[in-house]
Amino acid sequence: MKSSVLIESHYLPCVEYFALLSRGDQVWLDVAENYVKQSYRNRCYILGPNKIQTLSVPIHRGSGKVPTREVRIANESQWKNNHWRSLASAYGKAPFFAFFADDIRAILYQPFNYLIDLNLALLTKCLELLMWDISVSIWPDSMPYATEMNVSDHRGKISAKKRLSENDQFKSIRYIQAFGKDFVPNLSIIDLLFCVGPQAGNIILRSANER
Repeated sequence: MKSSVLIESHYLPCVEYFALLSRGDQVWLDVAENYVKQSYRNRCYILGPNKIQTLSVPIHRGSGKVPTREVRIANESQWKNNHWRSLASAYGKAPFFAFFADDIRAILYQPFNYLIDLNLALLTKCLELLMWDISVSIWPDSMPYATEMNVSDHRGKISAKKRLSENDQFKSIRYIQAFGKDFVPNLSIIDLLFCVGPQAGNIILRSANER
């Protein structure tokens, strides 16, 4: 029987993130946690013609500890155009770019003010493109601790500073990427979707190495 999964919000999450989500049929996002700088919360990695590229959503964080749900996007910058140009340059010739590009672009250009709203919309769309029947909700402040419920707590298990976590719950499965001869593991789900399309879900499930 699958359980619920509790995890922090990421921007266009990596493959490992979805491998964790595949263990449940309900995803809870912790938005009350303190925002962590230089993390996956506002960035992702893609593979472009110049090797690995970082896409980072600019934010107004303020000083001191700030809950993730209060982090605002710095929309006065041209980040949307920059991200979309980078994605189109990296994956414009990928086999399944034409199938998924419009859906992703439409969300990127929505007028979101808060990072959590952007991340939630993109996560929901990616699960839809994977054809996974997994619902996503915000973890209420009034909810009991995860250990008191049938919830697997995966908060803090995926770090952008390592990019490939050292654990026994994930193994990177190779697939044909748009650039380079050497496989680059655990990039954003966008890399996997644009490169392999309908095979993406199966690759993620195989990467969820349950020992």
